[in-house]
This record gives sequence, structure tokens and C-alpha cells, in this order.
Amino acid sequence: MINQIQDLTLYPGVELHLVKSNKFKTVLFGIYMKRPLTRDEVSLNALLSRVIDQATYKFNDTQEISKELDMMYGSVIVTDVHKYGERQMLQLKMQTPSEKYVDSKNLYESAIQLISDFLTRPKLINGAFDEEIISLEKEALIAEIQARRDHKDEWVITTCVESMCSEEPFMIHEFGYVEDVKKITAVDLAMQLERVVSTSEIDICVIGDFEIEPMAKLIKENMILNRKEVTVVPRERIYFRPESVKTVIEKHNITQGKLCLGLRTNMSFDAPNYQSLMIGNIMLGGGGSSKLFRNVREKAGMCYSIYSRIEKFKSLLMIYAGIDMNRFDEAEALIMKEVNDIKNGNFSDVEFETAKTSLISNLRSISDYPNSFINYYYGILQTTGDFDIEKRIEEAKQISRESVIEAFQGIQLDTIARLVGEAEDGN
Repeated sequence: MINQIQDLTLYPGVELHLVKSNKFKTVLFGIYMKRPLTRDEVSLNALLSRVIDQATYKFNDTQEISKELDMMYGSVIVTDVHKYGERQMLQLKMQTPSEKYVDSKNLYESAIQLISDFLTRPKLINGAFDEEIISLEKEALIAEIQARRDHKDEWVITTCVESMCSEEPFMIHEFGYVEDVKKITAVDLAMQLERVVSTSEIDICVIGDFEIEPMAKLIKENMILNRKEVTVVPRERIYFRPESVKTVIEKHNITQGKLCLGLRTNMSFDAPNYQSLMIGNIMLGGGGSSKLFRNVREKAGMCYSIYSRIEKFKSLLMIYAGIDMNRFDEAEALIMKEVNDIKNGNFSDVEFETAKTSLISNLRSISDYPNSFINYYYGILQTTGDFDIEKRIEEAKQISRESVIEAFQGIQLDTIARLVGEAEDGN
């Protein structure tokens, strides 16, 4: 699938990663700009991700940009922010057809120039973004932040994380805060773009069917960045031994209880045994064949929905359940029993092999789509840099029961979050 790879340093803190694969008939450009996850700039970055692709010095508005993308054979641009552990990542992605399949020899150059213009030559009026655009996007971002509370399944997880990591940057949500968004001016945002482009650690990933050397030449010639001292984002702390379990209870206008258990895995995502932890999590709450689904939902009839997931870059295990209001204590006890059963090796060979097969299937599916592959590739760049999927599959095949049991030994319950009805006491 991978025909050739080349890594280059363009500027201090700016790395170019070219991955040629003839599996795809497209080329996906991904610009990843790494920022510290801090209250000072999280809202700025969230808003910036919504404004950055709205206009350039050459294209005055989204209508003109849309016409340009249509001329580029229906190319697509997406911008957003994500949280990778205690790093906020601004992402700009652009997908074009491969030049091999269209009647154009300058498509890549046009794409790179447009990306570069978004970053370095935006449409500014007296050193500020367009006030009308800023106003509309601020309203949209504020509405999205406020709407998070209405999605109770995710809100209980947010509540758990905020309590669990109250003294850590990870408690900050990547969309920021309403009161901070309201204060942002068009000048503030223009200054933040300049700061992000000039000081961030940046990875430019290009994946698809293209020739390596000509692509590298085009990017070097067209991606001209004015760089300053690089803001290095430190690795997050992941090893914790909670002295006691915290419980947080919120009252909401709901008829179904929401429960989240936050656990520390105490295992780094680049640990040799990390895939064993993933298999254990699949066994625990990774689908219809998992312990939580079969034993807590089906056999005990204790919840309507239940699952577990790992926050990879912060090494947390989050367990969610939607339950009857009067069954919180029972559910928590039974959920922890299932966690401890894996710790103690109380699982069948069928459960183990089913989870292993699921992990291998997930690994194989990564390369099915350019976007999932580029995200996987960038994630690996944050770890060991060894992104060979087939190697990881072979390693997964060799994982033993004992390895999964060992991986679960460091897991400790840290925080319990409950969303209860307004008339409930939470017990």
C-alpha cells in the first residue's frame, strides 16, 4: 500500500511528511499546528479554525473560494480543532484528485498556494479579520459550546473529566469558553493566526498518489513561513495514583440517569504493551460482545446503553452508562467487577480472541480512507514514529492473555460522575 515515504524539515519546528500510496486516487494535504491547551488561547484557536478558510487576499469570501475549489475538480477544504492529550491541534485539510486522473498539471501547486494563503495571506482590513465574519462565527461557536450541555451522554463524560483533571490542562475543552469567545476581537484573531503560524510546531502531511520529489519541490517553493522561536508543548503527565475516589453529582431535567466512571490506566500510548490495553478495553466495553454490554446491560438489565473508551493521549479509561435513576450504586459496583475480572484473568478464550480479532479488523480499516489514514499517521508521529500497520497487526496477533492482564494492573478508579433528575439526591 505504501510505495514511498520521505520526511523533510522545512523550517525549525516545521516537518514535511510525504507518503506516496497508489491505493488512493486522491491526494490529501493535512496541516497540523500544535498549541498548548491553555485557557489563554483555547477559545482563540477554536474561533480561528472557523475563520481561517473564509477568505484570503485573493479570494474575498467563501463564494469565491467555493468557485476556486470547483475549478480544482471539486477539491474540498476542512478546518477544525481537536484535543490530543494536553495539546490543542488546529487542523487544515485539503483533498484534491490525483493529477494522474485529471487533465491538469498544476493542481497540486494551486492547492498548496491556497493553503499557504489561508495561513500567511488572509483577507485583513487594517490588520484585522472581517468584523462581519468574526461576528457570525463567534455566534456559531458560542451556540455550539452552549449546546454541549444538551447532549447528556457526552456531558456526563465532560463533567467526569473536569473533576478528574481539575488541576490538569486536560480539563479544558477544545472549543473554549463562552465568556472568552465573547471578548475576542478581529484584531486579536489576526494576531493569533500570526502567532500560530510563526511559533507552532507544525506537521505537514501529504498522503496519496503523487510523485515524492516534485511534491517536495512545490511545497518548499510555495509554503513560505515567517518563523520565530518555536513554542514547544511538553508531554502531558499520565501517571497518577488516586488516593481516594471523587464523586460529582449534577442535577438535570432528565428521566434517565447518566453515569461516567473515569479511570487512570497509567500506561503511555507508546508503551510496548499498549495494544494489550486496547484489547482489554474492547473486551470490557467495545461493542455488543463486550462484558459491559452482555453482563451489565443484557443479563442484569441495569442500563440502556453502556460502553468504554480510552483517551489515548491522556491515558484515561472512560466508562459511560445510561441507567435507571435508582440503580447508580448497583451499576457502579457491577461495572468495577467487570474491570477487576479482566485484571484477575476472569475472561474466556472466546472473549479474548473476539477482542483481538476486533482490534486487528480496526487496524486493517485504517487504510481504507485517506482521512482515517492521515489521522493515524499523525497520531503515530506523536509516539514512536513506527506507523507500519502490518507490523502492528502481526504484533497484535502475538498478544497473550497474560499480556492483557498485565496491561490492566495499573488501572485505578479516579472519579465517578452522575447526572440525576432534578428531584433526585444522586444516591
